[in-house]
Amino acid sequence: MSEPTSVADALAAALKQQGVTRAWGMPGGDSLPLVASLGEVGVPVHLVRDEASAGFAADATAQLTGTTGVAMATLGPGLTNLVSGVAGALLDRAPVLAFTSRYRSDRHGSYTHMMLPQEKLLDATAKGWFRMTATNALGELHRALQIAHAPRPGPVWLEVPVEVASAPCGVGAVFTPPSPSPSAPDAALVAQVASWKRPVILCGFAARHAEIEALASRLRAPVLTSYKAKGALPEGWGWSAGAAGLSPVADRIHQGLIARADGVLLLGWDPAELRDQWLPGWPATCPVVVLDTHLPTDIPSDLERVHVGDLASAVAGLEGGDSVWTLEDVAVHRASHDAFFEEGATVGPATAIRAVQEAAGDDAVVALDVGSHRITASQVWHAPRPDRVLQSNGFASMGYGLPAAIAAAAAGHKSVALIGDMGLQMVLGELMTASENGWPVVTVVLVDDALSLIELKQERLGHPSRSVRFKNPSFAALGEAVGGAGALCTTREELMTSIREGFERDTPTVIGVPIDASWYRQQM
Repeated sequence: MSEPTSVADALAAALKQQGVTRAWGMPGGDSLPLVASLGEVGVPVHLVRDEASAGFAADATAQLTGTTGVAMATLGPGLTNLVSGVAGALLDRAPVLAFTSRYRSDRHGSYTHMMLPQEKLLDATAKGWFRMTATNALGELHRALQIAHAPRPGPVWLEVPVEVASAPCGVGAVFTPPSPSPSAPDAALVAQVASWKRPVILCGFAARHAEIEALASRLRAPVLTSYKAKGALPEGWGWSAGAAGLSPVADRIHQGLIARADGVLLLGWDPAELRDQWLPGWPATCPVVVLDTHLPTDIPSDLERVHVGDLASAVAGLEGGDSVWTLEDVAVHRASHDAFFEEGATVGPATAIRAVQEAAGDDAVVALDVGSHRITASQVWHAPRPDRVLQSNGFASMGYGLPAAIAAAAAGHKSVALIGDMGLQMVLGELMTASENGWPVVTVVLVDDALSLIELKQERLGHPSRSVRFKNPSFAALGEAVGGAGALCTTREELMTSIREGFERDTPTVIGVPIDASWYRQQM
């Protein structure tokens, strides 16, 4: 390929240089120059069936690969569809570049086909946005990448007017990813944490790659993670006390543990992940120390001490003291929590989810869609390390699970989408995205023929069940229709067998699992 001359060529080459290996989207007439240029440098734009899925897949790509996720849409309805995926990346802290088109600037005010004041949507749904120019397109890309990767990470819109994409490109800067500078916490902060007799660690998404297990051992401190930080230390044993922030049942138990603490250590703890029963989440008299990558102005508490800087080096700089907690204390806590998720001989949601994990193994990536099953799964799925459980928690958008699982498969992971039956119906078309690319995503659908979480809320409000019941397709026929395989499994053994068989295929597998949804009343 010759030296880049057009804006589209220059953008494509720069993205390739930054380690971007794929983009997600649905092209329109005004986005075709960038689609063509990306293809020329070996960055495919994977065709999704709905632009929101492009945003969700770009979010998952960023989390799994550590690179920038890229999503694309045309203007008008393409943009409005992509908004859900981009807004999800904003509240789920994913560095995503979202490219959208714009009609010729000289037609604005006289031509209205597919046009709306889209800058208002761009403003509301990302960390920033740029209307790209031919004279400084690479400089604008450089700045967008800086914003996307700065704490807290998030999406940036890049609006490319149609006359700009094919115009000759001016010279601009190229983005260099920042390298965090080691920054140890000050001596007073270290001494305060070491003085606690009953410390509790709350670990959020931003701290998931720090040495949390080693820190917990040094401090002899139970660790609660947010849902997106699952796996920051191996779950289900040792100092792991569970995941918190959404299930009122689980959170009452976890907050009982915090009530016994004489100090709380917040590591990258993100209020976007929490429901209101976690405001503030700890006793007002309990000392709180924060380690984060930025000034945590959105944490609702009077903070004792704050350290802002590189989390990994800050965590390594903390020292243990004279904690009286024991591993047995944490095991007792876990047992009291786990009792709410035991279902006897029936196939309830927790039983099905445990069977999925046993069949999939610890090397699989599971992508959870939003719904009742996600709340249960976040309690019973034991993540062995970070980034093995993908979910939309800050934005909590249905339709996330399957596109995220597809992105995991595209990145080379053994991939499971664990979703509800309405969540599947919202994104059925994406099964063909997996099929035509040869990505063997195993989609496990917990079948209860209802929006069970919403129906439970109706029940607790004393309302009749309305607008929450629906019919499901044949899962066997559905799997075959997309060029793969499908099954309806009514026992734990059938489910595990079907999952293992699915991993041996090079096509998608769709598995329906009827569950006893009455267990949700106990679990949430």
